[in-house]
Amino acid sequence: MENNSYWRNKVAVVTGASVGIGATTAIELANAGMVVVGLARRVELIEALRDQVTGEGKIFARQCDLNDEEQLTSAFNWIREKFQAIHVLICNAGILKANFLSESPTKDIKELFDTNVVATASCLREALKHMAAVKVRGHIVVMNSVLGHRIPEVPVPLFSVYPATKHAITALCQTVRQEIHFLKLNIKLTSICPGMVDTDFLSVYSQAVAELPKLQARDVAKAVLYALNTPDGVQVEDIILQQMRKVD
Repeated sequence: MENNSYWRNKVAVVTGASVGIGATTAIELANAGMVVVGLARRVELIEALRDQVTGEGKIFARQCDLNDEEQLTSAFNWIREKFQAIHVLICNAGILKANFLSESPTKDIKELFDTNVVATASCLREALKHMAAVKVRGHIVVMNSVLGHRIPEVPVPLFSVYPATKHAITALCQTVRQEIHFLKLNIKLTSICPGMVDTDFLSVYSQAVAELPKLQARDVAKAVLYALNTPDGVQVEDIILQQMRKVD
């Protein structure tokens, strides 16, 4: 955020901040001078991120299972009490289960929707209520996927309902933007839609995607910073990014 000092010392909440894109984004935001509150079940992994902060910001950790309504609301209440304001929300938490739908247990289907859609919607609700109450200039970033826009032809389509959850997120972002506009709130909402990213998230596909081009987590974190760095009044609604194939 070299060109925009507005977010310095402001509070950013990052869900799923323990590993992968969430962890990298938390570090980038802290290095840009923000006060970052990371939410995840493995809180010790968030605490370990502090060693990678070289900027002016700080990272705080809060243990939270976003599928537990009481833990989720308690975490947001704690943030409001301790930091007074939430300026940025990064909805990053999500899961992926590689399987055919015909072989997917109902438990897995429910877990995908509970984590990817219901928990995201609940985080949006809590942040929006707070941002509206304290009348902050805010920015919400939702970690979506290219699968929320199109589903590519692949040799073995082990997608199950994962793309359906991401299509739901695409619709959710659009409806929440309309709600923000209707309520006359000074809040931007950006949907970040990466293709494959080289993180443990893809481990469920093992060797099936080993040779395919992949983004790095830092590429996605930089897209988050780009969206935050836009001038006041300019909203980047969707960012779709993919790793290009190497040209020999």
